[in-house]
Amino acid sequence: MNSTRVDLRIPSLPEFVAVARLTVAAVACRMDFSYDAVDDIKVAVGEACTNAIEHASAEAENREDIELCCWVNPDALVIEITDKGKGFDPESQEQPDPFSEGGLGLLLIKALMDEVELTSLAGQGTKVKMVKRLKPVQVGPSR
Repeated sequence: MNSTRVDLRIPSLPEFVAVARLTVAAVACRMDFSYDAVDDIKVAVGEACTNAIEHASAEAENREDIELCCWVNPDALVIEITDKGKGFDPESQEQPDPFSEGGLGLLLIKALMDEVELTSLAGQGTKVKMVKRLKPVQVGPSR
């Protein structure tokens, strides 16, 4: 399968999340995703980048850039967001309380994307892989 790769590296700072969202939105628009699907992708990317910024490094002076890679395939957009932060053990994480502030980013990402895979190792960072499939355009009956 042929795919085109688009790479972006942003500083691990909140003011650059919009750059990641807009870049991925432009890629998704070129792929002819619906407006609703583009909005879903933007929200998922924003949540993943925000999580990387909030949880990757405790000390602001030691923050490393966030890497965003998009693979444009004929039938899907694959997005990976990687940080080089402290990482964690995904199996030991508690389930977030749906009535509390925060902790719902990953649940939201899973609700908006078709596939989500989280890989993290303590001391080595975290990668969130998201897939959004391109749905065929529904055409009504001809008259």
